[in-house]
Amino acid sequence: MAVSKNELLDSLESKVRHLIFLNEEQRKANETLDLSLRKCEEELSRAKMSEKSWRDKYQRLLIAKTISTSEEDSKKTIARLSKLEREIEKCIALLNE
Repeated sequence: MAVSKNELLDSLESKVRHLIFLNEEQRKANETLDLSLRKCEEELSRAKMSEKSWRDKYQRLLIAKTISTSEEDSKKTIARLSKLEREIEKCIALLNE
């Protein structure tokens, strides 16, 4: 029942090849995940820039409406902007998931 040296070497070689194959598959999976992560980070960055832009516009509109003479127009504008802000926050929350 003694196993010959050649059989042991063949078995070892087979196992090493299998490990090399598994390593390559894992490397490919990691590259795919890295690419996906970079895309998500870029998308998040764009969303943050967009949010900042909308917040700046919102602040400017609030200032402009504060100066305006009609209180009713001010309330409508503030309500509209608040609705837009909630929608933007929902979008950002979805991007962060």
